[in-house]
Amino acid sequence: MQWFLALNEGCPAFEQYAQMARVAVHTALQCTSLRPHFLYDGGESEFTRWLRDRDVPIIQCRTSLFGDLADLSRRQNDPSVITTTAGIFLRTELPRLRDSLQLEDRVLYTDSDVFFQRDPVEQISSAACEYFAVGPEFEPTDYENMNTGVMWMNLPALLGRDEEFKTFIRQHLGELQKNAWDQGAYRCFFRTSDGVPLWDKLPPELNWKPYWGDPSTAAIVHFHGPKPFQRPYIDSHYAMLKHLTGGYYEAVCDRWQELLNEAQK
Repeated sequence: MQWFLALNEGCPAFEQYAQMARVAVHTALQCTSLRPHFLYDGGESEFTRWLRDRDVPIIQCRTSLFGDLADLSRRQNDPSVITTTAGIFLRTELPRLRDSLQLEDRVLYTDSDVFFQRDPVEQISSAACEYFAVGPEFEPTDYENMNTGVMWMNLPALLGRDEEFKTFIRQHLGELQKNAWDQGAYRCFFRTSDGVPLWDKLPPELNWKPYWGDPSTAAIVHFHGPKPFQRPYIDSHYAMLKHLTGGYYEAVCDRWQELLNEAQK
């Protein structure tokens, strides 16, 4: 199974996100049969050398929405708009990359802030996937409010809606800025005319949040909300995320640090 993650070199805290991507790739290679691929908008670096040393294909890619995002960034006089979004919209390019890169019809995409504890391939492969399948966001049973941090993507089906989807994004960038950008776009666009969600479901253990509790049975653990590098600064800088630091957050951060140490050897 082909697995994709993505980063933009200009994103805020790039080095910290590159560390998280290292852990994601390291654990995928250690305990899964996934074949990692990296979508990247940036130049060569120590991180890309690390990936090449592990035979991870690096796909140079820029989102087709880059010009629209740059225009919004200029209009708002806010450089963080383009630096934040140039990477997160890279996943929307996968349907159009399918033929040129000879991708499988269905691929796994995750954010970089995940790590793997066991092979998810059999469980993911058995999931229904009309357009894409996702897990819940804040509550383990709430699929109306889904989370795109882990996506099982049907590329031919998504390609059939791609032009319409990109037009929708361009027309609603201002609203999506207040609604989690790309996640908000998938949530709003992929519905019936009656508002019924068109996404299929992945079980919570394929997108497990540390604040939910014991992650021991999870295949994919996702640092949704506070990241490991933010842990020392929750009270001083990230108070808005403190409600997401319960459950096993501290213990999972400790485990993540162990995995980072392994990955950097």
